[in-house]
Amino acid sequence: MDDYRYFRFRSVNKFLIDSIVNGALYCANPSRLNDPFDCQVDLRKSALYAMSQTSGVKREVLEKIANVDGYLDDIQQRMTKIGVCSFSLSLEEPLLWSHYADEHRGVSLMYQFSEDFLTDQTNEIVGVSDVTYGENPLSDWFIENIPDQIEDDFYDHFTTELLKRVLVIKSADWSYEQEARIIRQRAGELSIPNIYLKQVCFGLNTSDSDKRLIRKIIDSTGYSVDYCKIVKKESDFGIKAVEI
Repeated sequence: MDDYRYFRFRSVNKFLIDSIVNGALYCANPSRLNDPFDCQVDLRKSALYAMSQTSGVKREVLEKIANVDGYLDDIQQRMTKIGVCSFSLSLEEPLLWSHYADEHRGVSLMYQFSEDFLTDQTNEIVGVSDVTYGENPLSDWFIENIPDQIEDDFYDHFTTELLKRVLVIKSADWSYEQEARIIRQRAGELSIPNIYLKQVCFGLNTSDSDKRLIRKIIDSTGYSVDYCKIVKKESDFGIKAVEI
């Protein structure tokens, strides 16, 4: 059975404390994400750009899809209702600590989810995936996945695959994040059993008082976690995690 090990970087504030005490993670609506293109790529624009980059039968099929009344607009609207919970696959990326953990004063929480949890229908999770980065990842996907003809069941399958794709793509500028994400049917809190929080890591500049606070809350709330801290590497730049 597969396990999914993800890191989530946080500032030390009431939202972090509530998340730990209540055993929950917040899945944000696309309108609240820090990248205005994230889950909001213009589907029609991408399809039209893909058409300009191809020819023959594929171009004809793309043109049919783009011109089906309301088809792409309906998918675009569906994307506005989902919830996204973002993680990273990397613990030792300095920019993540700077951007999401209060300039290295925060923490990283490492979750290790089971496949059973992620596929449990009561959690309303519709997908789990690493993010794909590129200059035109959706247009490229259109070109690669358009068939030579439209079968009777084409739109059902194609809609599902298109949604899966558009919700997990970002510009190449964000590739340093090494992001993975959980996609839910709606925004809001996702309850996380205590067993899935495995590690708490403190940043380079996390204060001693915040370390004591987080450890007290974690240790008194039924978790069993390992602790580590970030230190500078021996080289000029770079960081690494060491157990404490």
